[in-house]
Amino acid sequence: MVVEAALVLPMFMFFVIFLIYIVQMTLISTALQSTVSDTVKTVAAHMYPVSLAVQANAGGNGTSEGTPSTSHWEIPKLSLSDWVSKYSDSLPSPAKEWITEAVTTGEEPLQQLKNQTVEAVLDPVVKPMMKPFMPDRLLDYDRIHVSNVHIPNLKIGTSPYFGIEVNYALPIRVPFLNKRIVLQAKAKERLWIGDTGEGGDDSGNGDGSENGAIELLEKPNPAVASKQAKVKVKVEPGASAQLSVYYKSGQSTAKYLGWKTADSNGYIDWEWNVGFNTTPGTWLFVVETADGQRIEVPFTVVARSDS
Repeated sequence: MVVEAALVLPMFMFFVIFLIYIVQMTLISTALQSTVSDTVKTVAAHMYPVSLAVQANAGGNGTSEGTPSTSHWEIPKLSLSDWVSKYSDSLPSPAKEWITEAVTTGEEPLQQLKNQTVEAVLDPVVKPMMKPFMPDRLLDYDRIHVSNVHIPNLKIGTSPYFGIEVNYALPIRVPFLNKRIVLQAKAKERLWIGDTGEGGDDSGNGDGSENGAIELLEKPNPAVASKQAKVKVKVEPGASAQLSVYYKSGQSTAKYLGWKTADSNGYIDWEWNVGFNTTPGTWLFVVETADGQRIEVPFTVVARSDS
């Protein structure tokens, strides 16, 4: 009986600890998603006073390009530095401090926020916004890292969305494997600034490239691990676009991704090798043009068959 108890008790204790860990992980995941969602909603809601200030300012400068109505507000073509210097006082905390601090470092780091997942750049700028919404008893501030931020396009008004993606490294590693468990959460919200016309007016030429829009022509269906994958899009002739691929482990560093320039017909294609150890599943690739147009497309990765 003693031998049986010595064999069964460790397994039973391990099972109980595993259940406790699953419950704790679920609570952390829920709290993380709630924190990200509340942060994004707060920023999106606080943009409306800024839009009113901009609209009032534009109303006194003449109507040479058409008078904006209260139901259709066009985002003015201001640089972010000019926008903040004129209208940051209309923003409540913490959005005011976040935008002011970010812009003081210059325009170039703000563009990097859109195109790179560099924690060293994103964390100091975005994490302070999340802290007021973070339950201290469940989440550790130092374990949260911002992996991506979607910045609204304030120049042409075609992408009035703000989004955040974060990772959270759990304090306990996988038993015996000693691998980290990382939770992910993301949220995106449309700015509360009225209609900016991003949906178009159905007056395009039918080829998907009106006003710089991106038309997806080809994608992996499915992508196979350790084999080549291809994405082809159509944009305006001569325009530049970037392809970023995101797997479970994060952004891909494969060759032949990144920025390319469209040919005379507007076509761009990327072809890269899907890693042998890429986890099968549904992942995401993002195509973004230099003027802020962006599409996010899910695609499936399957394991290579040796047969």
